Amino acid sequence: MAVALFIGYKALLRNETPVACIVTKGDEILSIGYNYTNTSLNGTKHAEFIACSRLADDTNFQELTLYVTVEPCIMCASYLRQLHFGKVVFGCGNDRFGGAGTILSVHNDREFANAPFQALDGICRTEAIQLLRNFYIQENESAPSPKVKKNKNIDEKEYPMNPLESSRMEHASFYGKERLIQSGRELTPKANLGYSIANYLDIHRLRKVPYLEKELGDVTLQQLEEFSSLFYDVDKDGQVVYSKQVERYQPKRRKLSES
Repeated sequence: MAVALFIGYKALLRNETPVACIVTKGDEILSIGYNYTNTSLNGTKHAEFIACSRLADDTNFQELTLYVTVEPCIMCASYLRQLHFGKVVFGCGNDRFGGAGTILSVHNDREFANAPFQALDGICRTEAIQLLRNFYIQENESAPSPKVKKNKNIDEKEYPMNPLESSRMEHASFYGKERLIQSGRELTPKANLGYSIANYLDIHRLRKVPYLEKELGDVTLQQLEEFSSLFYDVDKDGQVVYSKQVERYQPKRRKLSES
């Protein structure tokens, strides 16, 4: 999921909504996707569509896992079900268009003809939310009279309680019984161990991710540092460490520094 979040950040650098995904088979990353709706002016260019369209026609999707930073929307959840996807893991819920449990349960609705897929939520949830917040506080520089966004102090906002849309038994079967956590706490990559998102990213591994540098540009140490500075840590009890100072994405400063 850390890789998917970084891909979302790279999309943010291009003024795209920072939602991204990776498709894996075991430990191998087969494909990536990221929202491309702003650039393409095509509302169907969601991360899941892009990632899956790269795969061969004879792909057995049942063997694959899709990690996506935000819960698939209703359209994407339906698409993944038609592909007979095996498993989908997402960071934060989509409280407007979620199709994997938050608004509709397209992933396991018995009215659908295709087989259901397993959907698990909560991993790196706060990072997914914070990345979206950094996008939505920006002014639209293309507007004739850009509106000044109110309440931009995202570093002073706490996150809504973790609802854990998936059942506790589903979490236990995927993450292990020791990962049965109470609602309101965050899932950590390792049980009873806090983390910083920076601990799960390596520049050499990122440079080997298919399509990433080819489509979204070189991966640099400066980008890794800026990306990591956007997020709070999470302690061993699954509590967000709000005492940590986090940075805010500033596109104008970036344009000046790259010119």
